This record gives sequence, C-alpha cells and structure tokens, in this order.
Amino acid sequence: MTMLVGGLTPAFAMDFTAGVVMSKMKPEERYPFIAGVVEGLAYGRFVHDEKKTEGMGCVYDWFYKEPKTVDVIYAAFGKFPDHLPGAVIAALVKRKCGE
Repeated sequence: MTMLVGGLTPAFAMDFTAGVVMSKMKPEERYPFIAGVVEGLAYGRFVHDEKKTEGMGCVYDWFYKEPKTVDVIYAAFGKFPDHLPGAVIAALVKRKCGE
C-alpha cells in the first residue's frame, strides 16, 4: 500500500481537492463519494496483502464501525484542502491500519 499512501499528494490547478469536496459537493453527496474512496483503499489493501482479509477488515471497521470516522475525514479535509481526497483518506487509513 506504500504506492497509494506514500505521502499526502498536493493537487494542482483545477483538481478535485479535499477542499472542493467540502465546498462544492452537497453534504448528501460527500458520504457516498468518501465510501467509494474507502472501498477502493480496502480493495487495494486486500490485493497488497495477497488476498488476506485482516487489513481490508481494518479499513472497513474503521470506516463503518467507528462512529466519528466521517468527522475525522472532514476535519482532515479542512486541514489539507489542497490535497487529493484519496490521499488524505489513505493517510488516515495508514495511521489506523498500517501498511
């Protein structure tokens, strides 16, 4: 998963940044978008872990079972508005679930 979360990646020009997610997307559109990013990260973890499910399960549990996760993501988007949303979420996943 290092390839996915090598660090927060700055976005350029008119990219779809974390700040754009928070300022331009309607609140009811944000959750499905973020859930899609999490799904991609969970699957990426599954492939990275050679089809072992523990890491993928950690990602899913973090997002779906911890009640404050979406608030943590929104706060991180506020802190890193010029970065790509997937990179911000990937950094949070790495902090919670390792590589």
